[in-house]
Amino acid sequence: MSKGIYEYTNGFEDDEPNEIKTIDIDDHIYNNKRPIMHRKKDGVGDQHSVYLWRWKRHFPTAAVCLGMLCVLLLAWIIGLLLYQRNQLTSSDTLTKEGYQLQTRFNTLTKEGDQLQTSNNTLTKERDQLQTRFNTLTKDRDQLQIRYNTLTRERDQLQTSYNTLTKERDQLQTTYNTLTKERDQLQTSNNTLTAERDQLQTNYNTMTKERDQLQTNYNTLTKERDQLQTRYNTLTKERDQLQTSNNTLTAERDQLQTNYNTMTKERDQLQTNYNTLTKDRDQLQTRYNTLTKERDQLQTNYNTMTKERDQLQTSNNSLTAERDQLQTSNNTLTAERDQLQTSNNTLIKERDELQKDTECLKQSLVQKVCPQGWKKLGSSCYYVSTEYKSWKESRQDCRNRGADLVVIKSEDDQTFVNWLCGVKDYVWIGLTDSVTEGTWKWVDDTPLTTKYWKSGDPNGGVAENCVYFYSWTSDTGAWWDYDCSYKYRWICEK
Repeated sequence: MSKGIYEYTNGFEDDEPNEIKTIDIDDHIYNNKRPIMHRKKDGVGDQHSVYLWRWKRHFPTAAVCLGMLCVLLLAWIIGLLLYQRNQLTSSDTLTKEGYQLQTRFNTLTKEGDQLQTSNNTLTKERDQLQTRFNTLTKDRDQLQIRYNTLTRERDQLQTSYNTLTKERDQLQTTYNTLTKERDQLQTSNNTLTAERDQLQTNYNTMTKERDQLQTNYNTLTKERDQLQTRYNTLTKERDQLQTSNNTLTAERDQLQTNYNTMTKERDQLQTNYNTLTKDRDQLQTRYNTLTKERDQLQTNYNTMTKERDQLQTSNNSLTAERDQLQTSNNTLTAERDQLQTSNNTLIKERDELQKDTECLKQSLVQKVCPQGWKKLGSSCYYVSTEYKSWKESRQDCRNRGADLVVIKSEDDQTFVNWLCGVKDYVWIGLTDSVTEGTWKWVDDTPLTTKYWKSGDPNGGVAENCVYFYSWTSDTGAWWDYDCSYKYRWICEK
């Protein structure tokens, strides 16, 4: 029930209200209003019209329903308040976790975007390098084809040169042989010419002697007085002919000894003359033959000289071509070596880009770490709560499908420092137990980035393992120490 103040007015708009009364009404159960009193203005007296609310007939039923509705509404409001309070408690917890997850998600999203950008950049550079490598490969193939062609031509020229060299050597040998034979023939010709000249002299002398003997024979009586003088002359001629013809010398001596046998000596001289005539004819024939052979040898010599000059020219040309081919070969060899070096460099860069791409792909893949492990990028890290030696710590990591942590960057160093906690010691996967002084990670990669404490490594024989000491700074430091000491450790997989 609610109270309302209603004003009683007369029925005319210009009339003043007569009185105001307060009545109780139920706002929910009135239906309409109608006038129950009205007045007529006839000049005698005033009759007022009052407007009241008309109550609904079923008042008790409506009141019960209204009460039940109020109770249900109150119960619903109380339940709603309790539910909202529980929801607010759970919502606060979820809101905090959601905020943390949102922050982590935003961080991972940024890292993913950066990695995606880096991957795109590396992909572009890889494509450019691939294009450049393809261009260099085509140039190298063209140079290889040209080098093979030049090599074949050089081999053909080398074969031709070797063949010509052999033919030249054979011709040179033949020429040397012919030259020796020519020299021998020349010597023989000179000897025969000298012998011929000497025989010609002897023949002339013998002819004169024959003529003189013939005259002496015809005029033996007249020439008998002159024989002594002729004998002296013949004696001188015999001395001169002693070297050339022993036979004539003997006959001349025989004539000197016995002048009485001049007739026999003349006959012998006639015989000798005939023999000398035959010898002269033979010598003439042999001289003509030697002349022809000399002319033929001279022709052969001229031909050989021309061929030698041609061979010398060909040899010079082949030598120049050989030198040019050698220079081209050296140039092509240098270019080939340079291309090989460039190819090896490009292969290394390609392999490095391939590794970087694989690392980026792995980092982009959302790796799920086991429970109790920490995740950074594509790796999972486990921090032990126990204390073991370096060897036992590594075996524990292997049993977990991992190995001792490898630190190769400042981010890894900072992350391990955070995992380790403030002022704590943990084993890491660095040792020189294989070769003293040569530090290697457990994945067999050499040590490049270093975070040694000042004065370490100090070269101790037993200090072959490295533990990580965390500071309040962002990096921490490494210490080399005895592997048998027991510390905590960090696994990575």
